Amino acid sequence: MTNPPASITESPLPPDSAALRRELVDLLIRNQTATLRVDMEAALARMGLGRFVRDIVAPMTTDVGDAWMQGRLELFQEHYYTELVQRLLRTALSARPASGAQRPHVLLITASGEPHALGLLMAEVVLTLEGCRCTSLGVQTPVWDIARAASALGVDVVALSHSGSVSPNETLDMLGELRTKLPAGVAIWAGGSAPVLRRRKIDGVTPLATLESAAAAVSAWRVVQPPA
Repeated sequence: MTNPPASITESPLPPDSAALRRELVDLLIRNQTATLRVDMEAALARMGLGRFVRDIVAPMTTDVGDAWMQGRLELFQEHYYTELVQRLLRTALSARPASGAQRPHVLLITASGEPHALGLLMAEVVLTLEGCRCTSLGVQTPVWDIARAASALGVDVVALSHSGSVSPNETLDMLGELRTKLPAGVAIWAGGSAPVLRRRKIDGVTPLATLESAAAAVSAWRVVQPPA
């Protein structure tokens, strides 16, 4: 019997995760980049990919953004953090053994004007650990090209990340337009930190407020459309 895919929601929160995040942010502020890299690699190895993303990377990304907004971090430091995390996560994903990924087949992408890729990569980790087949096309893709890619690749879900860098009205208009261009059977999942996703209901779009809600969306999709 094949074991079910490991869920990102299975492991309890490590009691020291908040303290560890504070230490890591402090290393970044003090430009202790070598120590930061080693400590983050050690945390990934100790906690595993799912817990590392949920308990360290996701909240730490918010902490880093807050520190930059407060003037405690320079832009180059925020960029270093982003590149370090992306390298760690991509390496960890590529090292995972082939597991015969199941449906849904998820296209991960951001629309035009959304240049931030880290949220997309975190979502890819969650969905991969849930056993999804993931295809990521990166950032800043026009709506029409997203629709063409979804059709050509035969995906079940289009998952988009929104950081809030695009205005709320543009985000709503883009998601509405994308919904009209995709078949009804292709789901749209919209996640990220953009407040409009939590404030406004968008017909035909499932908002993902947290990484855990992405895992829940997979389970809900499989109830309606069980894997082949």
